[in-house]
Amino acid sequence: MTPPCRVFPASQLETEIQTNEFGKRRKAQGGGRRIDLSACELLSLVQHDCVIDRPEISNSPVYCWPVQRWYRRCQDQRGSFMVETTMWEGRKKEKVTTPPPPVKGDAGEKAQVNRAEAKDGRLG
Repeated sequence: MTPPCRVFPASQLETEIQTNEFGKRRKAQGGGRRIDLSACELLSLVQHDCVIDRPEISNSPVYCWPVQRWYRRCQDQRGSFMVETTMWEGRKKEKVTTPPPPVKGDAGEKAQVNRAEAKDGRLG
């Protein structure tokens, strides 16, 4: 089991990465004083959030929505480390984009489903 993670607002991420998991100050590579999060390599990962329409039925449709996650790979004197920056990256965007429609998992068709209804089991 992984150790618990500290929770803090995205606005504090740039400050939080200045210390390692043991609470010691990170030393920037090349003798710099601080690690510049925006200069770290940007990586992405797409996960899916899925809901089964009617779980009691064996061939019930599955509806899935893509969930984009963003990460930064940074360097300190000890090597590289990764930090999830999904919320931090979102704070930097000026324009919020509308998420794509859900994808019906059993046939790959686009479904017009309200996500809240799907999660509440109100799909008909």
